[in-house]
Amino acid sequence: MPKIHLKPCSPEFADTPGIAGARACDMPGCTCSGEHKAPKDRSLGDYYWFCADHITEYNKAWDFFDGMSATEIEDHIIRSATWDRPTRKFSDFSQEELLRKARATYNYSDEEEPTQKKRFFNEQERNTPEFEAMAIMGLEPPVDLATVKERYKSLAKKYHPDLNRDDPKAEELLKSINMAYTILKLAYEKFDQLEPETI
Repeated sequence: MPKIHLKPCSPEFADTPGIAGARACDMPGCTCSGEHKAPKDRSLGDYYWFCADHITEYNKAWDFFDGMSATEIEDHIIRSATWDRPTRKFSDFSQEELLRKARATYNYSDEEEPTQKKRFFNEQERNTPEFEAMAIMGLEPPVDLATVKERYKSLAKKYHPDLNRDDPKAEELLKSINMAYTILKLAYEKFDQLEPETI
């Protein structure tokens, strides 16, 4: 009983290899059907079609880099590693440019980030240790850790008891400033340890 043709050009579903509509093997003298594609050259623009035996022979003899110099081979490997896209070192960019590019990639947009508007905090947000610590140091959110450190240094110098021997409150004030700085520093350290998914 003959087999049913389930798909064209597929000898595994026919009794004879020379079926109508099947592609012949491109190896001269071969009567089998060519089911396996092989590139004719590096451009990968045109292909041979071989049977299983001849594709094996062809693949053993195929050398993609045949005719290329060592420099051309190395250049091709480097370009292929970056999908033929030009790359630049991070040192070629300024920090602001890197941040802008990262923001654009993250937001899927080349538009500039809008300038930050002043945020109004509700009563619950104001009653936090971090907010109170900023108030003690005379800071308003948003602030970064560098600003906090700079403010702490200036306040510590200004209210140090050795420089304010006539002021009995200087020592207590310095303790409050130290505590406020510790709270803010710990808050920033905790924030830096958060995973990106949880932010």
